[in-house]
Amino acid sequence: MTIDYIKLSPTGNITILVTTQVPRQHHVEIASALLHRVGGEQVGFIEHPFGTDARLQMMGGEFCGNATMSLCAILARERNLNEPTNFVVEVSGCTAPVPCTIRRDGDGWLGAVRMPLPRQISTVELDTDGGPLRVPLVEMPGIAHLILPLGLGAMQLRHRLPEWNRRIRADALGALAWNEATSTIDPLVYVPSTGTIMREHGCGSGSAAVGCWLSERSMADIHADIRQPGGVITVDARRAGPTLASLSITGKVAVLEEGQVAI
Repeated sequence: MTIDYIKLSPTGNITILVTTQVPRQHHVEIASALLHRVGGEQVGFIEHPFGTDARLQMMGGEFCGNATMSLCAILARERNLNEPTNFVVEVSGCTAPVPCTIRRDGDGWLGAVRMPLPRQISTVELDTDGGPLRVPLVEMPGIAHLILPLGLGAMQLRHRLPEWNRRIRADALGALAWNEATSTIDPLVYVPSTGTIMREHGCGSGSAAVGCWLSERSMADIHADIRQPGGVITVDARRAGPTLASLSITGKVAVLEEGQVAI
């Protein structure tokens, strides 16, 4: 089978989007081959939509804000759009359509994704090498994120993430090493269905999770630039009194290459 793909960089979170229609039972196998041969942090499959502009199925059925932004950049490029354009797309892990505004930004694109609101923000006790640790857990549709103190170490996180997720039972579980002094995250994401643990250079849903948690903690609106290895993602969390009412992320997308791989 020949697979057509587009490789993009949404804030350094190298994303491969497959444009060939592929049966879902082959997604994991093809995603694994693409990650190995093309290089990237995640793979999504563009599918026929049901009444929206496009549909995206991520490799493990998870939700991804950066991949959503990348899909809309592809739509804008295909249509040669230069003015800000609103798209509505379907994305795995999310039951409601996801709005995204995209506009040209130099050689790339600037996208703003309306993120699904968290299902729950709580604290959870984790077993770590240094003993029990209570940390925030932000459960979003299609992915959950742990907001962790600095110093746990990548090796421990890679070992512990599958164990922690057996209790949390998320479609995907992110471990966000959070530095509040510099508003910086270092994301590691575990996808159980593919068995992958990836250090992501940029994490849209992780940035959104931090914004939700900061808003809940302060009971105030949050507009924050969340720094990560690949750059900055801006998060806006708005409240209606005691309730989180809207959530969005904004970031940049660059198209890196288009190609074909025989699998």
